[in-house]
Amino acid sequence: MRKPSVAQIVYNATFPRPRTNDPGSFGAHITRNLVPEVRVETSLFYGSLDCIEAQYPGLDYSYGPHRMRLSRFPWHRKLFRTFDELGLTEEEISNLCRWEGTKSARQRYEAEEGIIVRDTTAHSVRPASPQPAPSIEVHFNDYDFCETEEEDDQIIETQSNDTVRAIDSRASSRSAEEEHGTEEELSDEEMESCGVALNNRILAAMAARDQGTDVPLDEDWEQWLKEAGERGTFGEMVQAIRANQPLTLVADNVRIPHGRGAARVVTRALFTVPDSIITNTALPSTSNHASGTAQ
Repeated sequence: MRKPSVAQIVYNATFPRPRTNDPGSFGAHITRNLVPEVRVETSLFYGSLDCIEAQYPGLDYSYGPHRMRLSRFPWHRKLFRTFDELGLTEEEISNLCRWEGTKSARQRYEAEEGIIVRDTTAHSVRPASPQPAPSIEVHFNDYDFCETEEEDDQIIETQSNDTVRAIDSRASSRSAEEEHGTEEELSDEEMESCGVALNNRILAAMAARDQGTDVPLDEDWEQWLKEAGERGTFGEMVQAIRANQPLTLVADNVRIPHGRGAARVVTRALFTVPDSIITNTALPSTSNHASGTAQ
């Protein structure tokens, strides 16, 4: 059994169930339907047929611009759709399309006359200008930006045993600062808790004394004031506290917090004492010895 030709395959695909008024072969289809559309297209595109290019337009049925021009007509549009559905190659299409106005007809004319017909189909079409490069604007969240900085600050170190370590210098220093700040905050809270109660008691007692009520201050505090006044070192200790110097002269029997808390506790109370007390080298004791207070 002989294999059907490309023309027969295209005809069967174009007319799967031919009717009585349909052409009986692909050649008859060319003469009745395709060539008249080619002539109309040539007349519309070139106008008068006084030039060689208009007489031999050389329409290539595999060339995109020529297909676009001919797709305006129904039979050519159906023919191109059939080519695509059958998957015909450019060579098969070129061997099939050999009628009036096609590329094959122009090549035959050029071979006979020995001239080259210039194709001006796309001469009036300029190349498309290149599109500008796409541009975007990126917005980073503060959290994401910090994470990116920390990742960029990682330093990769390679040891002799071919192991790699990632050291985040900024993250480690930042965590150390945070820990140090936390310790200072805790220390401040501890020192404040040690001195606030004492300071409040002394301030309340001093306010009562201003009203004429004979009330004792804190016993340990009054004992310390009495001994400091007797030794004449009260003013020096006040100046040392204000100058942020260490306290060296403190009575042994006075329970004042040692270390960093000592200066803070005593300072809170001493800064509330009138300046007249600081200028005195010794404080006179009160006549009320039973209460053990000193004024």
